[in-house]
Amino acid sequence: MLEMLMVANSAFAVIKQTLENGKDIASAGSSISRFIGAEEQLQKDLHRKRNSIWTGLSGKTDNDLEEFMALEQIRQKHDKLREYMQLYGRAGLWTDYQAYCAEARRARKEAAEKAKKRREEVKELILKIILIIMITTVLAGVVTVLAVIAKKKGII
Repeated sequence: MLEMLMVANSAFAVIKQTLENGKDIASAGSSISRFIGAEEQLQKDLHRKRNSIWTGLSGKTDNDLEEFMALEQIRQKHDKLREYMQLYGRAGLWTDYQAYCAEARRARKEAAEKAKKRREEVKELILKIILIIMITTVLAGVVTVLAVIAKKKGII
């Protein structure tokens, strides 16, 4: 959590410094991307932590204030980023940016679902291969046992 907060803070500092130096908002594009990425990762990590079975079993709530303050700090910086885009960017930049982010989130979600589906297909294929190997081994064992029995009885 603290790593993502540090990444978000440093990226926001670069955005702010870029604008203070008189450059346009597009010059801080990579920092904006890092800031938003850190924000999303922080929220995802906190969501995963809250929904973890271990958190529920242990009843840990000692970091609630720290998590809240981190999210509040990110929210304030996100609002400031909106102001920067509205002040220093072209007309409608914030709205376009929000639409772009929504589309990117949707695309990432679809990619994650596709990757999950692919992993399931690979897992199923591996299980089928293992089953075929096991069946082949059992059949080879049965044939071997029958051959040994047939040889002892003099059939072969």
